Amino acid sequence: MNDLQKNIYNCYLKNSRYGKPFQPRKDFSDISEEILIYLKKLELFFQKYSHIRIEEYFEAPNILHPDEKYPTLQYFFTRCAIKTYKTYKDLKEDENPENQIDKIKESILFIGKFCLEHNLELKKYINHRNGYMYSWINHYRENKVNPYSLMELGNFEKVLFSLLEEEQDIYASNLVEKIESFKVRYHNSQKTKNLVKEATKKIENFVKESLQNKIHSANIKTV
Repeated sequence: MNDLQKNIYNCYLKNSRYGKPFQPRKDFSDISEEILIYLKKLELFFQKYSHIRIEEYFEAPNILHPDEKYPTLQYFFTRCAIKTYKTYKDLKEDENPENQIDKIKESILFIGKFCLEHNLELKKYINHRNGYMYSWINHYRENKVNPYSLMELGNFEKVLFSLLEEEQDIYASNLVEKIESFKVRYHNSQKTKNLVKEATKKIENFVKESLQNKIHSANIKTV
């Protein structure tokens, strides 16, 4: 077994003992062939969908169905497990924004890094496309961007509602359905609003300065 498979199995075991003492398993020498097959399938699943957080994926059934028996390992590569995880993520997204501060900071940093990698000013991020779809829509779907991190980046609603209805359902159903609630929570939380404004301005200035230095450096090399 490799390290990823061991981590997957320990996350599963930990959540199967939800609310009880748990010690990570270290000896895997007697793992059955059946469990190993399941772990290999899950390894491929998490490699394909790298935006899914393994710990949260296994935690989801406990949060949504606390009174039900914890599922078997085989359950976690079914459509039902994926649906449960999506519902779980939507619930977390619907929490008070002040409980999402770390995620908001992480999202703004991600956007800044993306803009640097693509020679893109921060304010142009909302309208940037990667192929057919807008980049931020893909990033939101992949759980890399939190809704509150978008609030000071321009009219992302216009882009969101320019999508076809089926595209809205596929890429951002929770955001489409609850956009007004997100806006109200944002404006009612001065702490979140101040953080997003300040962080967005800092990242915007940093990206702008970095891009200018890159251009300047390129000009020097061509002299």
